[in-house]
Parts: sequence; C-alpha cells; structure tokens
Amino acid sequence: MNILLIGGTGFVSGAVLREAAARGHAVTVVTRGVTPLPPGLAAGHVRCDRDTQDPAALIDAAPFDAVIDCICMNAHDAAQAVALAEGGKRLIMISTEYAYDPAHRKLFLKESEAVFSDRDDIGGHKARAEAVIRAAHGEGRVKATILRPPHIYGPGSNPGTIPKHGRSPTLLADMRAGRTLHLLQGGLGLIQPIHVADFARIVVAMLDQPGSVGEDYNCSGPQLMTQLDYYKTIAACLGVELSVTAYWPEGGTAPDVNHYVGGHRCYDMGKLNALLPDMRYVPFADGIADWVRHLG
Repeated sequence: MNILLIGGTGFVSGAVLREAAARGHAVTVVTRGVTPLPPGLAAGHVRCDRDTQDPAALIDAAPFDAVIDCICMNAHDAAQAVALAEGGKRLIMISTEYAYDPAHRKLFLKESEAVFSDRDDIGGHKARAEAVIRAAHGEGRVKATILRPPHIYGPGSNPGTIPKHGRSPTLLADMRAGRTLHLLQGGLGLIQPIHVADFARIVVAMLDQPGSVGEDYNCSGPQLMTQLDYYKTIAACLGVELSVTAYWPEGGTAPDVNHYVGGHRCYDMGKLNALLPDMRYVPFADGIADWVRHLG
C-alpha cells in the first residue's frame, strides 16, 4: 500500500514509519524537516509546516492509498488530513485517551459510552479533531479510523507518568540516587500503558482491516496497574529500592495536574481485541527492562 504519513521522526510516528516499512508498504512522510528521518529506511519526504502551510497544496495525494496522521492535534489539522484523503481514501487518526471527558470517564470505559471533552486543552482539541474526521467519514469523503492510546512507553521517549515525573530525563538517575518520588495520591491511579512497538503494529494493522472503517478504538496495553506499580517495575529493573511519598495538590488543583490524570485511566479493550484477536503484546516488565537498557 502507498501511505502518506504525517509525522515520521517523533517517538510514535517514527515507530509507525518503521513498522509500515517493515510490512512492505511504500511510505512518504510529511514533516517540518527539523529532525532527520530514522536511518536505514527508504521513504519519500515532503517538508511542510502544517501550522503555516497547507499540505494539500504541496502534495499530490492521488497516488496514495491511505493517510496516517500521527500528529493531528486540533480541528485545523484534521481538516488538512481530510483534504489529503479526500475521495474515499483510508484515513487513520491517532487521537488520545484525553479526548474522553474526565468527568464522565468511568472504569473500563467502552467506546460506545464516550462523552468527549469540550475543554480548551489537548483533550478538547483532540475531541474536536475527531469530530471533523467523523463528519468527513459520514459524508463519504474519507474512510476513517480513530485510535485512542493511553500512556505510550518504550525506547525513543523518557520514562515516567505525570504529573511530577512525566517523561523525565532524570528519572533513572533520581531513582538510582535514592531520591524520593512524589506520586499523585501515592500512585494509586490505574493506568494501562502500551509499548510503542505494539501501538505501531496496531496502527499499521488497521490498513488491512476493512472492518475498522468508520470505527474508533481504545488502544491500551494488556496489563492494568497502578502508577505505583509502574515505578516499582522500573525500580526492579534498576535493582534499587523505590522511595515514594504521596502528592496531594493543595486545594485539589495544581499547575502540573491536568483534568485527565487525576483519576483512573482504564478502558475496555473488547472492541480492539475482537478486531485483532491474534495481537501479541510486549509484557510490561519485558518492555520496561528493554527501555531501561536502552536508556543506560
């Protein structure tokens, strides 16, 4: 398949590029050109800053069978992706669990139960982007699939979940030094991290799944854990004792605690599992061990 990939040099988009190439797809990436493409991959490259340029004006989309937008952040970006996939091409949008309104996010939330965020933040912007793509699909302009991953981990990113230690470049050094971690509510919040390679496989697998057209999917990892478990697993790989203190924002709010991380983040995976019953996931402990080795 001939794929137009928006993104391709970031943590997630780079993994999608590598997976698509490994599956034999021809890929052309669209980036600002600031970061080099991953080495050793034969991919076309279009330099475009979607914030100031119109990709559809720079790219002849006719040869492409599918558009994968890894960096669709708002309704403006979504309209660009739709324009590139116009005419009934496949369009896969990577959204986020933050698209769900946290005030209506119950345990093991199903896609069919979604109440979307209307806030002026990343969750609200992503939800409005989804709405643009769903509308275009409903009008027959594109064949859309929307994916909502939670915390994605693995080589290419820093470890740690928010608020206090999210994607921290010093986390491993801090833990080796015995520094105390400040975890929101002691790390009792539930999460379902997914390894970046697993998520990339899901993204590319959608291209071969006609049943995914017009659908949206929770894309969590297979293991439910507390945030404390997440850090305990890292500590075990480092061979250190974990020191934790509970973090309770005064008045219930703090600048580094957004609306989306204050509660449990766990989702029903029945819909994706029914679509991809043979999907095999990296066990969390193995993925963390590999990540720690990669970070050194």
